Amino acid sequence: MTLQPLLQSTWAIQIHVLALTLAWLVGTWQIFVSRKGSPVHRKLGRVFIALMLTMALVSLFIHVRSPNSAFFGFSLLHLYVPLILGLSALALYGARAHRVRLHRFAVITLYFGSLTFTGLVQIFLVTGGITHRMFFPVS
Repeated sequence: MTLQPLLQSTWAIQIHVLALTLAWLVGTWQIFVSRKGSPVHRKLGRVFIALMLTMALVSLFIHVRSPNSAFFGFSLLHLYVPLILGLSALALYGARAHRVRLHRFAVITLYFGSLTFTGLVQIFLVTGGITHRMFFPVS
């Protein structure tokens, strides 16, 4: 593994990767370790949502995949932005309204659908991308 492709990328990609890495770590702790409803869980939940929003909004400045597309340089991956914004709103609403099932659905979908699944696709299936080159460097 090498960080060289990341270090040579734009500021938006670097912030995006930092935010998603921290969100994945916080999300892993929240889902698998923390005691649900505790003050620490609530505070880390706010951090998780802030990181997810940062990751989504910063991605609007990333135009590496389709720089000449007819949609302002956006690629299909940018469709995750409204999904993340909507799921983040649902997660917050579910937590504040004590609708545990809605909150759980939104957070698990954010964690597994937006972070874990997409990360694995980027690493293993999108050959030539920055993430793939980080994990499988060409010598």
